[in-house]
Amino acid sequence: MKDVILTLVQWAGAHPQLAGLLVAMIACAESLAFIGLVVPGSVMMLGAGALVGVGVLDFWATLAWAIGGAVLGDGLSYWLGHHYQDKLTRLHFVRRHSELLVRGESFLQQHGGKSILLARFIGPIRPVLPVVAGMLDMPPVRFFAINLLSALVWAPAYLLPGMAFGASLALAGQVAGRLALVFSMLIVSVWLVTWGVRSLYRRFQPRASAWVSKGLAWGRSHRRLAWLVVDLLDPAQPVSRPLLLWLSLLVAGSWLFFGVLEDVLDLDPLVYAGQSFYHLLQQLRTPHGDRIMVVLTEMGDVAVIAPIVVSVFLWLLWVRAWRDALYLLGAVVFGVLAVAGVKFALQIPRPIELYAGTDSYSFPSGHATLSTVVYGFLAVLSANVLAPSWRWLPYTLATLLVSGIAFSRLYLGAHWLADVAAGVGLGTAWVAVLAIARTHHSGSQRTNTGLPQLTLIVFLLSAAWHVNNRLAVDLERYAVHVPLRHMSEEQWWEMDWRSLPAYRLDLEGEREQPLNFQWAGELDVLRQRLVSKGWHQPLELNPRTAMRWLLPTPSLDELPVVPQLHSGRYEALVLVHKGDPQTRPAQQLILRLWSSPVRLQGHDTPVWLGTAAWQRIERLPLVSFPRNANGYDGALSQVQNGLSSLQWKMVQRRPNDAKDSAHWGGETLLVTADTSGM
Repeated sequence: MKDVILTLVQWAGAHPQLAGLLVAMIACAESLAFIGLVVPGSVMMLGAGALVGVGVLDFWATLAWAIGGAVLGDGLSYWLGHHYQDKLTRLHFVRRHSELLVRGESFLQQHGGKSILLARFIGPIRPVLPVVAGMLDMPPVRFFAINLLSALVWAPAYLLPGMAFGASLALAGQVAGRLALVFSMLIVSVWLVTWGVRSLYRRFQPRASAWVSKGLAWGRSHRRLAWLVVDLLDPAQPVSRPLLLWLSLLVAGSWLFFGVLEDVLDLDPLVYAGQSFYHLLQQLRTPHGDRIMVVLTEMGDVAVIAPIVVSVFLWLLWVRAWRDALYLLGAVVFGVLAVAGVKFALQIPRPIELYAGTDSYSFPSGHATLSTVVYGFLAVLSANVLAPSWRWLPYTLATLLVSGIAFSRLYLGAHWLADVAAGVGLGTAWVAVLAIARTHHSGSQRTNTGLPQLTLIVFLLSAAWHVNNRLAVDLERYAVHVPLRHMSEEQWWEMDWRSLPAYRLDLEGEREQPLNFQWAGELDVLRQRLVSKGWHQPLELNPRTAMRWLLPTPSLDELPVVPQLHSGRYEALVLVHKGDPQTRPAQQLILRLWSSPVRLQGHDTPVWLGTAAWQRIERLPLVSFPRNANGYDGALSQVQNGLSSLQWKMVQRRPNDAKDSAHWGGETLLVTADTSGM
């Protein structure tokens, strides 16, 4: 997928005119009569905006292409309706979507001309309303005037969020490609889960009656199961539709849990796939990513779940919802006992040591199971209170929360893939059992008014309290600990400096800028020496200074430096120098140092890895930020001027260690505070 995206970006950069024409075709197709129903034009326009945001496409040209395509699409749709009139309704495809024509006509009559503008942002009727306007003989001059105005509003409304996303990716990519990848995965996952749950719920409702009829027919043909199917799916019962959905989830959850359990016991390929996935995620770890994932995993801790369960349980008792209170209690008790029992029976070790006792075992994931059970059943209780049009919301929120908790366990290395999958399957099956029992006994009657608000308030309070008290401790618990290795000062100085990485490590297999500087000693010694020679710390990055990236024509001195990652760690030291304005105008020197796992024997002196480079301003449509320029070896010669009274020497890596010879000749500067000679 990464290679596909990279190829697309390179093609768009090499063929901007063709890329612009493609943007126009997408905008046209999204607005074209009925075709727009199946074309994900909005998503593609956001993608085009992202390409603008990273500087691949020009903003004004892309905006013009998008506006032109949108005007053309609506114009063609209007012409079809105006020219063919009622003949369109005879087409088989149009007859299948006749209800959209009715909705479009009603919308046009209700809102008049402004409906053309509003429809641009309403998915189902967007590609239909221009056809209806043509069929109803809206004056062409009036239609095309509103059509142009709507396109002028629609195009930037979809391009600008994509540009913001692209600019965010560009900045995240400067920090680390792995951070940009995780950031993209989170955004896409949230969108997919929200869209998926909402679509599933809304698509299920109108089709449930047909499925119920098929289920009854099947049940009557299987006498041994007829009592179960007919009882559950009796159309005379108002609860038959939700029961069908929960019955499907019961089967799916049970199949997932027992299928994964069988694979784990038989050591099927899923186990080895889980090991590969574990190592892949460990390559994606960053400090920012760790912080987000630790917060998510804390949402599944007992300290957050217990106050919610206790508060909701007491509330249910207060409003005399005795059966719901027992169901909630049963959900929690089953979740705790099932996880503890299976863990004790199988005793599968975790990827890393985190806990003691039964919790030291891995299968199934307790966080995944309990969060699915508790948050899932609370979604069931909350949805029953809301109006039908909003019942998808608690299920969506619960799914997002459970998905985040489950993924965080994988990202932090606390569980294998099979553990999390089995936990979600087991939790889903049990929630389905409780929902079937509850729905079958209580019907569709609304109860527990105020429960969604109570659940949300207690969740926010307990989560905020727990994160505030445990974040620092849990960050240390889940941190990646790299074992130290020792070597003598003479070995490092003469030969073993080659054993340290030659390039900044980001994504596996990716080569970032070279690590052409190694320092043996305390950072304060090097900092003080370079500061005395005109070096200084750059502007600190924080929410206030980050706003300077939005300045139209900033200078390097006005911009905070973008932090970067090496092996999942931020720089321990960053210094900049103006350099020579005659030879490199509008550029500055930058020196970054990261910790390494190497210690020199004797005084346990740390060895630091660094990059000396030139920086220039990267100007994108929305942001401007400092970015590395070429000429790494030239930067090293400038750094040497500040190393008087320190022991240093320039060494050369082998040609195969410095493949990027166009920008780096393989020169590495070794520096130590030890002036005794080695």
